[in-house]
Amino acid sequence: MTLENVAGKKTGFVNVKVLDTPGPPINLKPREITKDSITLQWDAPLIDGGSRITNYIVEKRESTRKAYSTVTTNCQKCSFRITNLAEGCEYYFRVLAENEYGIGEPAETTEPIRASEAPSPPESLNIMDVTRNSVSLAWPKPEHDGGSKITGYVIEAQRKGTNQWAHITTVKTLDCVVKNLTENEEYTFQVMAVNSAGRSAPRESRPVIIKEQTMLPEFDLRGIYQKTVIARAGDNIKIEIPVLGRPRPTVTWKKEEEILKQTQRINYENTATATILTINECKRSDSGRYPLSAKNIVGEVSEVITVQVHDIPGPPTGPIKFDDISSDSLSFSWEPPLNDGGVPISNYVVEMRQTDSTTWTELATTVIRTTFKAIRLTTGVEYQFRVKAQNRYGIGPAITSESVVANYPFKVPGPPGTPQVIAVTKETMTISWNEPVTDGGSPILGYHIERKERNSILWQTVSKMLVSGNIFKSTGLTDGIAYEFRVIAENLAGKSKPSKPSEPMFALDPIDPPGKPIPLNITRHAITLKWTKPEYNGGFKITGYTVEKRDLPNGRWLKANFSNILETEFTVSGLTEDAAYEFRVIARNAGGAVSQPSEPSDAITCRDDIEAPQIKVDAKYKDTLVLKAGEVFRLEADVSGRPPPTMTWTKGEKELEDTAKLEIKIADFSTVLTNRDSSRRDGGAYTLTATNPGGFAKHIFNVKVLDRPGPPEGPLAVSEVTAEKCVLSWLPPLDDGGAKIDHYVVEKRETSRLAWTAVATEVPLTKLKVTKLLKGNEYVFRVMAVNKYGYGIGLPVETSESVKVSERPLPPGKITLLDVTSKSVSLSWEKPEHDGGSRILGYIVEMQSKGSEKWSTCATVKVTEATVTGLIQGEEYTFRVSAQNEKGISDPRQLGIPVVAKDLVIPPAFKLLFTTFSVLAGEDLKVDVPFVGRPKPAVFWHKDDIALKQTTRVNAESSENNTVLTIKEACRDDVGTYLVKLTNSAGEATETLNIVVLDKPGPPTGPVKVEEVTADSITISWEPPKYDGGSSINNYIVEKRDTSTTTWQIVSATVARTTIKACRLKTGCEYQFRIAAENRYGKSTYLTSESIVAQYPFKISMDPKYKDTIVVNAGESFKLEADVHGKPIPSIQWLKGDRELANTARMEIKSTDFATSVTAEKCMLSWKPPLQDGGSDISHYVVEKRETSRLVWTVVDSNVQTLNCKVTKLLEGNEYVFRIMAV
Repeated sequence: MTLENVAGKKTGFVNVKVLDTPGPPINLKPREITKDSITLQWDAPLIDGGSRITNYIVEKRESTRKAYSTVTTNCQKCSFRITNLAEGCEYYFRVLAENEYGIGEPAETTEPIRASEAPSPPESLNIMDVTRNSVSLAWPKPEHDGGSKITGYVIEAQRKGTNQWAHITTVKTLDCVVKNLTENEEYTFQVMAVNSAGRSAPRESRPVIIKEQTMLPEFDLRGIYQKTVIARAGDNIKIEIPVLGRPRPTVTWKKEEEILKQTQRINYENTATATILTINECKRSDSGRYPLSAKNIVGEVSEVITVQVHDIPGPPTGPIKFDDISSDSLSFSWEPPLNDGGVPISNYVVEMRQTDSTTWTELATTVIRTTFKAIRLTTGVEYQFRVKAQNRYGIGPAITSESVVANYPFKVPGPPGTPQVIAVTKETMTISWNEPVTDGGSPILGYHIERKERNSILWQTVSKMLVSGNIFKSTGLTDGIAYEFRVIAENLAGKSKPSKPSEPMFALDPIDPPGKPIPLNITRHAITLKWTKPEYNGGFKITGYTVEKRDLPNGRWLKANFSNILETEFTVSGLTEDAAYEFRVIARNAGGAVSQPSEPSDAITCRDDIEAPQIKVDAKYKDTLVLKAGEVFRLEADVSGRPPPTMTWTKGEKELEDTAKLEIKIADFSTVLTNRDSSRRDGGAYTLTATNPGGFAKHIFNVKVLDRPGPPEGPLAVSEVTAEKCVLSWLPPLDDGGAKIDHYVVEKRETSRLAWTAVATEVPLTKLKVTKLLKGNEYVFRVMAVNKYGYGIGLPVETSESVKVSERPLPPGKITLLDVTSKSVSLSWEKPEHDGGSRILGYIVEMQSKGSEKWSTCATVKVTEATVTGLIQGEEYTFRVSAQNEKGISDPRQLGIPVVAKDLVIPPAFKLLFTTFSVLAGEDLKVDVPFVGRPKPAVFWHKDDIALKQTTRVNAESSENNTVLTIKEACRDDVGTYLVKLTNSAGEATETLNIVVLDKPGPPTGPVKVEEVTADSITISWEPPKYDGGSSINNYIVEKRDTSTTTWQIVSATVARTTIKACRLKTGCEYQFRIAAENRYGKSTYLTSESIVAQYPFKISMDPKYKDTIVVNAGESFKLEADVHGKPIPSIQWLKGDRELANTARMEIKSTDFATSVTAEKCMLSWKPPLQDGGSDISHYVVEKRETSRLVWTVVDSNVQTLNCKVTKLLEGNEYVFRIMAV
């Protein structure tokens, strides 16, 4: 300060000290970074606000969040270590200085800092391959990347005998080939992983000598304990086994003894260093031995990996057996599960329920054995039990018992046996029955008898008290009425179920018993019985008999017949040889009455009475039986013998069978053979053979059938053919029809006609000269034999070929030279103009060397071309050809010019008719490309300018004059341009072929573009498919999906263009679209869009003045304003550079109702509806808040009907967290 007047001037100094909060710290930077901590360092602020800095406040925020959280408020130094950070996360930090006047401005890190450290070294460094000057290295990723992305790997090498590591290279992959090494030197290599925090520790390889080497394959099984892999069902199994060997071995996997069949779930992959077996969602059935083998030129090694898949156990083995039942307890048992899940069963869980309830109650959960006793049960209540097995993986499914009642140890008896009526009168019936199979554990007290009429449904009890025996006589019956009876047993537990009802029986007077049975025939296993009818039939017709048998001496009477016997004779079979039996017969009439059994037969022993067979025939069969064709003959015979003989008819060595034409009837002691519509072949000797254990007898019947003769024996030979005559000869018929051949009839027919004409009708011999034939005509002849019964039967004998009256042919037509080589000549020629009236049999090719007059035959052929081989290179030859028919050889036709034997040279040339080929997808295609060229051209195929790789599916084969490309099961990959190239010494030729596979198209070309969005519509577009399937695209199918569901709905299935407007959408809903192309062969896969919200886009408008730079002086305030429009309300962010701005003491951000707004005491929140509404519409939202320094949430509004909420009454400077719940 300066004061001045007339008296002078005076200067003084005034120190002004402005007291304020401090400025921001300076030079804020990280000093040390680990995977879970960062140490910050900074310098004191340049301005301390006129007061000493008391402390620093350190804050952090994740780079994905907007709000800072306080780390410490009392840091006394200019550095601080921040711990408990999330590994790999990026953080911003800021530091604020504080003095007695308050907290100053913050200093903030400009870039996010990642919590990371140097990575761990790779687990191993593997020598994969060694040559004479290089080594191939490979290593796995480090187990830990230090929280920061691995940016590369540093490779170093050390030669044996030195201590220095030489830098080789830095790579980003997990392998490296180190080249330019010295052969026969020993090297050690090391690898270090690098991230943003630095390098890892080195991982060294084993020493290796640089030389070409071979090594027997070897599996490194150190990572698999005892060669066994254990997994739980449903888990994914990945078995990775390092494989060593030089050269690289071929690895094969098996399951048990079969080659492992790869599927989407089970597959293996062989990498450069290992083989990896993958089993997704493993099952118990995947357990077992997995042999694997590695093979190279050095040898082969094998190992076996055992896979054990463990799971919860299966159900215990049933059924559940009830071992003891009482009125208040039940003991039951079961068997262990067939499938224990791969581990021992630890215990069983037993549950129980009453059958009138659906609730199961646990009785025990730690049952060790396979038996259990349920106690404290209620008497008379029905229960059901179930048992589950448990192992260390959990509880398996249950096995359930049958229902059981807790009751006395005995139960009601079983039903008695079906009652039998043993005596009947017109007023009474006596019944008997057998005891029940089971008495229920308590003795039978007696029986109740019930009766009903046959046509009634009402059973009546007819026993007034318990019947103690098993016989009961029912009285008071009505004459002529049929009755049924049933019996009920009773013990202490109660009454049994009724027995089956007896057969209906009429109340009638009994009929007399039949007569005593008498044996008619006895064998060792059967007896034929006969008896007389009852004297009195009870007033009704006898409807059947029952035969009973009894083993002697003490056997019971048993029924011997299983069907009704109508006659008074029956054969009882199935008897035992040398056993003695008695038989009796019971009669039954139409009224239902049953007689008393007859008097038993005498004792009969089953034993054969042996008598040799004898055949007796009528005297007429002793001579030959003669008849005419078409008549019927009958052969009859009577046969005797014991036991009854077995009879067979034979003719020659063949046994005859009963047919419609030949009828054979055989009774016990007679037989008849009848043959209808007899023919010559039915004649001959018929033999009847009768056989039994006593021997056999035969009789031969001779039959002769007279008929017309058969056809003459061929062949019909033709000889001495001239222009107008020929000679025929033949043999007599094999079958003369039983009469002498009188003569033969010879006929002829021109081949151009259908009618036969007689040549001679009475030819006595087997030879005839035929005359008066027309020259050049072609004839067929036939001959028939005749006896006294007429013309021969069957087809007459004919000439095998037509006979032509002919002469020598004319010479062949023009001769053409097809091909010439140094050793052969190929010729072709035309047929003669006239064949001389007879078929050309062949051609004779002759040749003559230059300077020689001799013609020599060089080929005889039947076709009109021939190749002559064995020529001398450079020699000149002349050729001629003659035709030959049955009359002789024609004059020769000579090749017009001589031929020199030398190889032809022809440039390659194609003979294609078209160059585009199409095939349906999945079908096979053969492309035949004919060509010419001498010498034979080499053929090369290319596809899309690349040499065609031949496989079992796509391959090409070439011959002398064509090449064939075969494509099996054509697919989209086969589409393209194919180039065929032919090359020989004369030149080369190329041809381009196009192959089109007709298939459904590829997906439309993406991405899907959003052209326009409104509140209820979205317009999208796309590009056509890159592959149209060989056919034009007919239309597109567009579908949409609300992203809150998984269901796709069709927008349109007939879209002709590559754009569509989807209308009628729900405002605010998020949609996804997918498009498929369709041609005549089908529909493509889908192209799917990104998710799009149906809403009007927002718009930001600003005053034009903000287009220019706003200039203000330091210390002045400035204000930025913008109008924001959008539905729904857009969220708003302010950024400076790449950093988001937030409210501070100097900076205030306010928004209108159309934007997020945060002031000193209020804010506006907005959100989107949930993706899943739980199947019901959202009714409202609940908004809650919490201060970051507290743990308690408080309700802001419990009934918000919209997707935004205005929160008021906030405390300035406090930090809040909000949450919204949908209701």
